[in-house]
Amino acid sequence: MQEFDVTDLIRLLWRKKSFILKTTLICLCLGVFVVLLSPKQYTSVSTFIPQKPQTDLDQSALNAYLHKENPSVYEATEILNPGLYPRVTENITFRKKVMYMPVWEGEDGKKVNLVEYLSSDKYRPFHLRRWIKKYTIDLPATIRMAKKGDITDNTMTQDTSLLVLSTREQRAVDVLQRNVVLWIGEDNALLKVTTEDPMIAARLAQNILSLLKEEVTNYRSTKIEEQWLFLKRQERVAMQELEAKQKEMTELQTKQRILSTGNIEIQKSCLLAEYQSLYANYQSLNRRLERLELKTQDNTPVFTMLEEVYVPYQTSAPRRGIIITAFVALGLFLGMVLVITLPYIAEVTRSKFLMRHFSVKRDREKDVE
Repeated sequence: MQEFDVTDLIRLLWRKKSFILKTTLICLCLGVFVVLLSPKQYTSVSTFIPQKPQTDLDQSALNAYLHKENPSVYEATEILNPGLYPRVTENITFRKKVMYMPVWEGEDGKKVNLVEYLSSDKYRPFHLRRWIKKYTIDLPATIRMAKKGDITDNTMTQDTSLLVLSTREQRAVDVLQRNVVLWIGEDNALLKVTTEDPMIAARLAQNILSLLKEEVTNYRSTKIEEQWLFLKRQERVAMQELEAKQKEMTELQTKQRILSTGNIEIQKSCLLAEYQSLYANYQSLNRRLERLELKTQDNTPVFTMLEEVYVPYQTSAPRRGIIITAFVALGLFLGMVLVITLPYIAEVTRSKFLMRHFSVKRDREKDVE
């Protein structure tokens, strides 16, 4: 078996150009078929600036306050770290709330949530690939759903403490997992929602942002309430300690009137120092409570929108030009590879068909002519 040099290779490719063109044409047809079967996708994009915590609370600071080593070091943050936003939106409870928010409104004014929208073809635009899949690959599941309906296993639903998703809800969760992307940067955040309908994409993005804002606001309110209750308990303890210390000082003053000794003066000085320290701690707690009360009246938004949610009318997928170009390049490459390798495969397999069309001996005879 001889190896081709560059000239022989070019001559072989030129002689088999019709085969290469046919292979390219077949791949082009496959590319067009893929484009036709790929549903149009629309992506709604919105950007916002999340509110960041002003201070970072570490465990050592909290322990220092609890042990009264330095009460002024405790400054808790009630703002949720924006880096946790994706964890919030990926939470199954959050997704279940989103899937039951309205995303489409019919002509009769009926509001349809995501679960209903995905479960009925009358709300979704017709697409050939989904129709073929429904009556081929998904046919057993379609028949099973038609017979049993959308129910969950009774053995699972008996325990009300467990969160159980129905088949329709699981489908909605899968759609949210695939088509919702929340990216958090250093200075801003980006939300991308992709669906087959531009209005659904925009409405779903709006619902996610609205619910996320509500969850973050609730977190902030809960943290402020927890801090207020904690400091209020500490204030009561500080007041009790002050009253007890004040009682000791009163008893010592009464004793001083009866017995005037140096030891009493020393005890009085120590009690006064302890009282002043306790009073300073009490004042510090009062100031923190006042700041928390001001925070409850703070209406600063948890994030500021840079780009509002909009309805996208330009498709984000499929990228037809890229798909067609890729299949044409694949056809050219595949055609050239077959032209080079098939003659040697014909010699090894002794296939009559391959020997007739891709014979090395015949190619050499043509080269001699």
